[in-house]
Amino acid sequence: MKVLKLYMMMLIVGMCCSCDEYLEVKNYGQVLPETDEDYATLINNQLSAIDKGTAGAANMLGSFAWMIELECYSDNLNTSLMTSNTLSYIYVGTNVNSAQYRFMNYYSLIKDYNIIIDNLKERDTELGKKILATAYAMRGVMYFNLMRECCEAYEKDRATEIMGVPNVEHFDIEAKPGRGNIQELVNFIVRDLETAIQMNQTDEQYRFTADVARAYLARTYFWAQDWKNAIKMAKEVLDKYPLVDGDEYKEMIQSPQGKLGNMLFRTFITGSLTAYNRNLKNVKTRPVNMSLINLFPEKERDIRYTTFFDSKYFSTKGIRVCVRAAEMCLILAESYAHLSDTDNALTYLNLLRSKRIADYVPYTVATLPAVDESDVIKTDATGAKLTPLMSAVLNERRKEMFMEGDRWFELKRNGSPEFWVGYNFVKYTTEKYLYTFPLRKADLIANENLVQNPGYENL
Repeated sequence: MKVLKLYMMMLIVGMCCSCDEYLEVKNYGQVLPETDEDYATLINNQLSAIDKGTAGAANMLGSFAWMIELECYSDNLNTSLMTSNTLSYIYVGTNVNSAQYRFMNYYSLIKDYNIIIDNLKERDTELGKKILATAYAMRGVMYFNLMRECCEAYEKDRATEIMGVPNVEHFDIEAKPGRGNIQELVNFIVRDLETAIQMNQTDEQYRFTADVARAYLARTYFWAQDWKNAIKMAKEVLDKYPLVDGDEYKEMIQSPQGKLGNMLFRTFITGSLTAYNRNLKNVKTRPVNMSLINLFPEKERDIRYTTFFDSKYFSTKGIRVCVRAAEMCLILAESYAHLSDTDNALTYLNLLRSKRIADYVPYTVATLPAVDESDVIKTDATGAKLTPLMSAVLNERRKEMFMEGDRWFELKRNGSPEFWVGYNFVKYTTEKYLYTFPLRKADLIANENLVQNPGYENL
């Protein structure tokens, strides 16, 4: 453990340095961890932060406050009717200054995974295999988050033109990597997650099991518009974690702690409830947008309507960062729709709705609601005009994933539409470039090979 303490001191110093120092770090005489137990400590420190919902978890996957911010950035929570300035995120431009640090935070974590992958010697022990598989899975997840937050939305025809992020996989302080393109980044994420899946780590103590890697791989393919592979991975997950309904669903959604129902992964399993309750209270200062409320024509027959909102249309849904089976069902519905397989798209859309709405009558092509021309989203992920089927799938996703930080990225993925909100007689516009967070100026100065995201050149 003395060896590990020396390394941890070096790591703390490294995290205070500039971008080129946390992107890749070279061993200048520092003592690295030696045993698999030492390396396990690097992973366990991060897993402990996830379980407790501490600052480390916020850097990795998002805190309660971060989920609320994302909901405020989207069109889910009403700005003009907020009852106090407790939630000061008027729109995404309000918090760009803090968002620029997420790039740095992700790479400070990736450094640990690279150290493990490059240097772990005891790879054939049971502990060594678990550590290595978890490191690959977590690195894939961090790069997936970087892709969604720090890269423009994926476009198939421009995948080799859209900037990615540095695909860092080794331990070298002198390297100053450039950004590459988003297709290279997708391939990098896929490779890491496939490696984790092949290693078949199933110990729940390490959280990022092979099934969690499968779910993130489905998310990656989905984001990259690889519909066939998204279907394959999402179906594997959904078959193993079938949808729950009724009281079991409500308990899963509302439980402040623990991994219930068909959740594959969640943060905040053992942490203090003080911060959680404070954030729940803060949400009640900003009502839900009526555009979301109006997506529930069945009203009380839909368990989500009675679970998510109070009589004044403030959110009562539990806040969480999680991966659960319902998202896989929605990925299947949309992916089949993109492939013009209407029957299968309706099958999975109806499957989810049948688990949420009492006395549900399945949708058919003839009974799908008309596209709401007033909706913020005007086109699908490929740029095509919304069809009634695609609109129904996106609306179902908006309802199901409310307060899970999903809607912001759905707006980004489906055209990055510009829209405005009003507060105190001022108009705030979410411009297209704001969907992609900036890089810190300090990082750009430290590494001349990094390029700022469009729109932030004068930040």
